Amino acid sequence: MKSAALALLLAWSSGSLAQNLPRPPCAGPPLPFYAEIGEPPTLQVWRNFKPGSWTPPPCTGWARGNSDRLVALAGTFRYAGSADALLIRFGAISTMRGIRYWSVTDGTWRVLVTEAAALDNPDASERRPDFALPEMKAGRDVFFAQHDSRSTSAVVYKMRVREADADHLVVELENVTAVRTFFITFFEPGGMKSLYFLERRAGENWGFYALLSANSWSAAGNEASFINRADAFYRHFSGVPTDGAPPMAR
Repeated sequence: MKSAALALLLAWSSGSLAQNLPRPPCAGPPLPFYAEIGEPPTLQVWRNFKPGSWTPPPCTGWARGNSDRLVALAGTFRYAGSADALLIRFGAISTMRGIRYWSVTDGTWRVLVTEAAALDNPDASERRPDFALPEMKAGRDVFFAQHDSRSTSAVVYKMRVREADADHLVVELENVTAVRTFFITFFEPGGMKSLYFLERRAGENWGFYALLSANSWSAAGNEASFINRADAFYRHFSGVPTDGAPPMAR
């Protein structure tokens, strides 16, 4: 926990753009680097960007940055199965239901995802069974609806598998509809983007790198929430209980 806390402190204490910008694994050795097996993921937050001050590496496919916040999380987990089996975890949308995270506001573990379903198209009413492996590997956009415990209604997300082979997975997510609570819009469509990189480091050890971009006035002052939510999805995709270890931020 100390390494993650130190990285977080350094990023926050600057009050401005950190000197070392995020570097996903597709652009070289990842920054932050993977935590080792059994350690909490390494974490870093960048904030107070000036418009256009961050140019994402070309391999991300993202345009010149206009993010208010970037969160990067990097961990290592042990998994004896195949890359295809890991990819199915992303396609198993219904299993996101019940993911828990540490709510700093409430000071307790709280259900993060109250409802989740795969969709035939961007219409939240067009629900269908979870995505099968061939659909995930087709290289096309698929859609799902997810109801956050803090939002008023389900949010539709777009997901695309950018890369899938025996040793690497790259999955991209973006919100298609706005994230709202009652009459307040926290994120406009496209205001939340994330890239997930999974790569086999050695044998059964897999590296997990998540890069999350938030563009919203609500990002200010909510770093702890973003951190704990990012950690919850890391735990989910790496196959461990989402509330089975101390939270990364309190």
